[in-house]
Amino acid sequence: MNDFPRCPKVAIIGGGAGGIELAIRLARSKKAHVTLVDKASGHFWKPRLHEVAAGLIDAAADEVGYLALGQKHGFRFHYGSLESVEVSTLTVTVAAVRPRSGAEEILRPRTFHCDTLVLAFGSRVDDFGIEGVNSYCHMLDSSAQAEAFNRQFLDAALQIYEGQRSCLKIGIVGAGATGVELAAELYHAAHDMKLYGGLGTEGRLDITIVDMANRVLPGADLKASAYAASKLGTLGVKIVLAEAVARVTVEGFHLKNGSVIPCDLKVWASGIAGLPLSRTISGLHLARQDRLITDAYLSCVGVENIYAIGDCAAVPDGHGGKALPATAQVAHQQAAYLAKALPRKWQGKPIRPFVYNPRGSLVSLGHSDATAEFPSLFRTDTAIVTFGILPKLLYGSLQYLHRVALYGWVRASALGAADWLRRITIPPVKLH
Repeated sequence: MNDFPRCPKVAIIGGGAGGIELAIRLARSKKAHVTLVDKASGHFWKPRLHEVAAGLIDAAADEVGYLALGQKHGFRFHYGSLESVEVSTLTVTVAAVRPRSGAEEILRPRTFHCDTLVLAFGSRVDDFGIEGVNSYCHMLDSSAQAEAFNRQFLDAALQIYEGQRSCLKIGIVGAGATGVELAAELYHAAHDMKLYGGLGTEGRLDITIVDMANRVLPGADLKASAYAASKLGTLGVKIVLAEAVARVTVEGFHLKNGSVIPCDLKVWASGIAGLPLSRTISGLHLARQDRLITDAYLSCVGVENIYAIGDCAAVPDGHGGKALPATAQVAHQQAAYLAKALPRKWQGKPIRPFVYNPRGSLVSLGHSDATAEFPSLFRTDTAIVTFGILPKLLYGSLQYLHRVALYGWVRASALGAADWLRRITIPPVKLH
């Protein structure tokens, strides 16, 4: 039994790291009727998209359907994009769903009412209005985008194998975690392609990372940044820093200093922005890059009973600084907070503001290497930085913990064992 005379209706828009965990927590608590809306039919954990792009994991094998999760945990799922929200009545309209090949509707638009609305629809890679980015660059915002890049990467490897291409030049804009992890994994994927499939990409791969910052991983500790740069240099990655891209063409990146970085495959992994969807909901206040401004309780400023979490939200850091970073760690903590705060609010109990507790950062640098940065227990102005196999093991545990939130400990452990069996029985990289 629930603790409320009438069980509140909660709608969550977006099933990313924060949205899906909140839906599961609230549904399992039996304290709300939960409805999840997403334009995709299944959930994929975004921090692993660079591995999909490199061909090291299969997105289809790692994705889980929202219908299955809803059946298991007790929430309703509506497949489709958010079309509109009537703020005054909290009425949500889900857009029609059409097949890619035709105009006939699979699902008609659906409209429903809720008492509390949580916006968790994520973000997009910010092109900063630079000419040619959307036309020529791959983004890593979804599994479909990562798979599209991998298809071209594999096609180029086959061309090299058949003697129809001499080398493959890849350009990556963005020296943050995504760009660094992708560059490292691509070199290791090339090695595995040679070892397990005989494809001749290894030794013929030329990767360049470009960024306006003066170091890779600009938000990380200096030691972590230096270590990552050293490892990338050992692999052969070229790093161009303190330079901005003026435009992108089929030939490559044209920098503002007049030089050109030629590349066959281009990836844009620099900056995030909110979705245009944010502008369509009346009454919401937007920060830069169209992120939704919230107060310290994750409530959207200017409206009632509407909250925002994850990448789409500009949540104050509580120290007078800029908004919290758009990371899975932040989204996870916000989901855990709202899962407890909302029932207390419905019961008329006092709630405390959201406080983000940084747990550190992990950046993968290949099969058995990573860099880790953890806050010091004794000094707030210093960090504990480690490198090597231990951080890599911790990096692997992040997905395990996310799976625990989705499935529970038993099934998460079974999936981990299945991953290990796949690694020792089939090639560790996609070859077809």
